[in-house]
Amino acid sequence: AASRQQPLLAMPGDAHSAEDVPGLGGFSTRGSGLDASAPASSRGALPLADLNERVEQAALRTNTHLVSLMMGHYALGEHCLALRRFLLLGQGDFVESLLDAAGPELSKSAGEVYRHQLQGIVEMAVRQTNAQFCSADVLARLGVKLLPPSAGEKAWDTFLLDYFVDSPLHVVLTPAALGQYDRAFAFLWKLRRVSHALASCWSQQMALQRHLVSSSHRLGPTAPELRLELRQTLHKCTCLRNEMHHFVQNIQSYVMCEVLETSWARLQAGWQASGDLDQVILEHQKYLSCIEEGAFLAPRTEPILTALMGMLGLALEFTELHDQVCASAFETADAQDSDSEDGRGGGAFPPIARSLAECRSQLDQLGASFEARLLSLLRALEAQPALSHLSPDLRFLLCRLDFNTYYEPRRA
Repeated sequence: AASRQQPLLAMPGDAHSAEDVPGLGGFSTRGSGLDASAPASSRGALPLADLNERVEQAALRTNTHLVSLMMGHYALGEHCLALRRFLLLGQGDFVESLLDAAGPELSKSAGEVYRHQLQGIVEMAVRQTNAQFCSADVLARLGVKLLPPSAGEKAWDTFLLDYFVDSPLHVVLTPAALGQYDRAFAFLWKLRRVSHALASCWSQQMALQRHLVSSSHRLGPTAPELRLELRQTLHKCTCLRNEMHHFVQNIQSYVMCEVLETSWARLQAGWQASGDLDQVILEHQKYLSCIEEGAFLAPRTEPILTALMGMLGLALEFTELHDQVCASAFETADAQDSDSEDGRGGGAFPPIARSLAECRSQLDQLGASFEARLLSLLRALEAQPALSHLSPDLRFLLCRLDFNTYYEPRRA
């Protein structure tokens, strides 16, 4: 820690210097019985054991003061809490507000969005939520960065929240550590995006159901077959949405509670017991490693992460298909209203019925793919030797994913 202590204790323009360390400023050759001008024989009169003890005491006082500076004057704990709130999506109301506000912009092609536009949306989300009560220094550091886009990518895939780190915080929050935060944000952001999209599907379907009920007296008598098509298609949508939502919510709960919360508690306990800066850095590295391993972001858990991302991709495909189904249903109800007013029959309904039948076929394919991947993921989690240290949490996750043994006969 000696190489890091010097610039922290004697930074240019800093009020804190080596002389301010309690008990260190008075430790000199003059006060210790050591005279640099005296002969070597007289300088050796001080016992080596006493000298070693005094050096150790001075080092202990210096290290304690250095840790105190980082935690107090430079607010390392507050900045790590801000990283947890924003980059690890711990500030729930802010995340939901950001998803609502940024959704239309992020749905564009990655090359069509600009950082300053997204920065304005982030600042608006801060003002609308409890994130506004964070310190001004923290909010000034919060920003947006966009990854270089690839062909066909949406802005969802390139968007990252950023947090500016300067000296001396960069000693702990290194570029490598911030890169780990970025990887965690990308995974958690997609997880929250899918959860938000599935919840929006439910809201959209409830609005559709109310609309159909209000128009049932016009739709029912003239087109019973079409009404049956709608009911069957919406039922399939509901069942598949519930299955996907159950999976996503349990994965999200596992990551946010069993992984992030417990890792944060260990970090706080480790920092309270830290006696020097090296230990502070080590505890933060262990914190990020626990997050990576628990959230399947470590290299040895890459197959599980790949399976998870594939299932999240299927859930996003379902939300797009669900939008098509709801659009067809609204079109059906509106067409029936127009035909009723004009006194015509149901001549426009066969194309809509065929469209609903095609949607049901695609729903069946999506459901089969999702279930196959889920069964494969459950088997991988059960047989993953790299996660043996997480076995209690993983067993609880497996229990929640298949709490009623619905999948057990299929994965046997």
